[in-house]
Amino acid sequence: MRAGMKWVVALLGIGLAASMSAAQEVPSDLTALAAKARLGGRMAAWCRAEFRSGYPGAFAVGVTTAAGGRYVTLDPDGTVTELGPFTRRPDLSCYSRTEAEKLDVAIRQSATIHGSITPRWNTTVVCGFIDDTASVCWQYSPADRAFVRVGEWVT
Repeated sequence: MRAGMKWVVALLGIGLAASMSAAQEVPSDLTALAAKARLGGRMAAWCRAEFRSGYPGAFAVGVTTAAGGRYVTLDPDGTVTELGPFTRRPDLSCYSRTEAEKLDVAIRQSATIHGSITPRWNTTVVCGFIDDTASVCWQYSPADRAFVRVGEWVT
């Protein structure tokens, strides 16, 4: 995790272990799902997610290729949805609505981190650093049938 994300997690005091480093083994269900989806590149970060209520088994993934990096979601049916690009190294976390709301409070109270997160549904919120200091958060909108931005912050 980047220093900014670590600081926010420490500030929260809720012990989130939401993101995974590249050094940790990719779970077999994610490996199988990535193969099913024909996901190209190296999975450099990932976290488990539930983007649609009652449908677990999804993942958010930071994928790196020679062309650059991108955050994507993988649904259990093999559907890949791109969230956005990132530079350098991925730093990705998945939060429940309650965890995202607590993170929002911590961000708003911080003197050094600026931004907010406003979850709209009771499903996973995915936040990822798109560069060294800026993080963007997305959540699946059932009405739009697409991922929408629900927050961002800058460290």
